[in-house]
Amino acid sequence: MSDASNAWFQRQADVKFAAYSETTGARNEQVAAVTGKKIRVLSWTLNASAAENTATWESATTALSGAIEIANNAVVGASYAGGLFETVAGEALNVTQGAASLMSGHITYVLV
Repeated sequence: MSDASNAWFQRQADVKFAAYSETTGARNEQVAAVTGKKIRVLSWTLNASAAENTATWESATTALSGAIEIANNAVVGASYAGGLFETVAGEALNVTQGAASLMSGHITYVLV
């Protein structure tokens, strides 16, 4: 196997997963900060299961996305193998909900 192929497989082994379920209309940490590392999000899925809600992805307190509107009981998501967005090195990945209702989902990410 070539060095390039080995590097590709190694990157795949570095993919991490996180699930969440929050009910507060506040900022919620999804992935803890890692000293010297950025959190690059490869995919995310959100479900507002109780009422219409909004979600904003953040690097600590700085918005990485606009407010994503989610209808009652709807599921929304996005993915891109190259990464959708990433935090500043050493900052946590947060999501801020616009309302205090159940929101759940999952993300895939790598540390870079």
